Amino acid sequence: MIRKNFPSLELSNSLEDYIEAVRNIELEKGCVAVGEIAEALNVKKPSVSLAMKQLKERGLVEYTQYSPIVLTREGRYYADRVISCHTMVKEFLITVLKMEEKRADEVACGIEHIMTLEEISRFQLLTEHCRKSGE
Repeated sequence: MIRKNFPSLELSNSLEDYIEAVRNIELEKGCVAVGEIAEALNVKKPSVSLAMKQLKERGLVEYTQYSPIVLTREGRYYADRVISCHTMVKEFLITVLKMEEKRADEVACGIEHIMTLEEISRFQLLTEHCRKSGE
């Protein structure tokens, strides 16, 4: 999904999940710590540290051990795109397929990594159409 706009950045699904978690925590709390990411993703702290090092190498986060994690401008943009995609897919699943929110969130997390921006845009258009028509 995101790769189309960031051709030089090949992030795994896992790294996309990490950058999404960083952004969500940043938006909620303002400051992001390794432990908070570990808790949000249900992983161990060493896994988070390794992922942050990989994101740092790609220029998406500023990370030093035992310091707060900060998204770079590029990292924030990338994370916002992942979150936007997740949100659009989730809304489609809830509105059009009538999924319960918790399950829609789980499914969206898997789908968001493989869809192109064009496909996501189609989901959004269909969701809006269904809302307007009351379906």
